[in-house]
Amino acid sequence: MSIDNDLRDLLNAKANDVHTSGEVPAAVTARVKRRIVLNSAAIGMVVVALGVGAFAGVRTLGNGRAPTGGSLASSGATPACTSGQLRAVGSLQGAAGSRIGKIDVTNFSDKTCTLSGRPTITLLDSNLKPITSGVTITNSAPGWQVNRSPQPAGWPVVTLAPGKVASVRLRWSNWCRSSAPLWHLGIPGSSTVNVYGMESDSAPPCNGPGLPSIIERGPFEPRLAA
Repeated sequence: MSIDNDLRDLLNAKANDVHTSGEVPAAVTARVKRRIVLNSAAIGMVVVALGVGAFAGVRTLGNGRAPTGGSLASSGATPACTSGQLRAVGSLQGAAGSRIGKIDVTNFSDKTCTLSGRPTITLLDSNLKPITSGVTITNSAPGWQVNRSPQPAGWPVVTLAPGKVASVRLRWSNWCRSSAPLWHLGIPGSSTVNVYGMESDSAPPCNGPGLPSIIERGPFEPRLAA
């Protein structure tokens, strides 16, 4: 490299500037000159090594790779479940003037995914048209809180491996129509899935004609006991 040659020439010139006198033996002067030349060669090798190391470091950074001994962090989060991965089945039991139960959501795909937040709920009439009046949907606590159980690990995110189940707690009161509705469950960030198991005998009694039917739904949580 040119920096090596320049440095060597400079040090050689300095060596030649060393003046001898009658008091300094020629052998000593020669040794001094040789020592300066050897030092210049050593310094040149260090400069070359540093230059090669710096070039390698710059080239590594330019390629987007971390230097030896380190690595760029890389991680991927588990994707959210889509409606195409899920199947939903509801089950309700009688209570005083209402029905209490849950909707179980099973991951039928071969990929692990996650659910969080609350689903939307849409009721459809016998003509498969959404019922847009006379129904009020409100939020309620998750089942683990109602049952005074420990908070599930990872909640409010529920991770569903293939075949695993999440639940949505329900309370439904005051249904005064002649037939039970069909239920659709909206998956956050995706579309809806049909909810099976909500037959006519699952509907609550009519407690007040003209009053809204009220559905309380909780967030997704790990599978609730029956």
